[in-house]
Amino acid sequence: MSRSDFCEIMRFIRFDKKNQRSQRLQTDKFALISEVWYKFIENSQNCYKPGEHVTINEQLFPTKARCKFTQNMPNKPDKFGIRFWLASDVSTKYVINGFPYLGKEENRRASTHKKHQNL
Repeated sequence: MSRSDFCEIMRFIRFDKKNQRSQRLQTDKFALISEVWYKFIENSQNCYKPGEHVTINEQLFPTKARCKFTQNMPNKPDKFGIRFWLASDVSTKYVINGFPYLGKEENRRASTHKKHQNL
C-alpha cells in the first residue's frame, strides 16, 4: 500500500461514534478504541486455546498521541506510550487477554501500605 493511500484511509477511518464520544468518555477513558480492543480480545480467546503455561507481562506500545493515560517510562527504548497488561501463551506468544493501564482510579481508596510499615 502506498503512503498516500494509507494517509487517505487514516483521514476517514473512525473507531467510535463521534456524537456519543463525550458521554462515553465520562465512564470509559479508553472509549475511543475500547470497542475495537475488546472485540480483538474476544476473538483472540475464541480462536485459540492456550497451553498450560501462561505469562502476564506489561508492554509499552509507543505513541505520540496525547491522552490522560500516556505513560513515560524512561528505562524503555520508546519513552512514551500506552501501557498494556497482557496475558500470553508462553510457547507461542499469542495474546489471550489484555487491558490498558488507564492511570489511577479516582474512586479507589487510599492504600493501607503506610499502616503496615510501622508494624
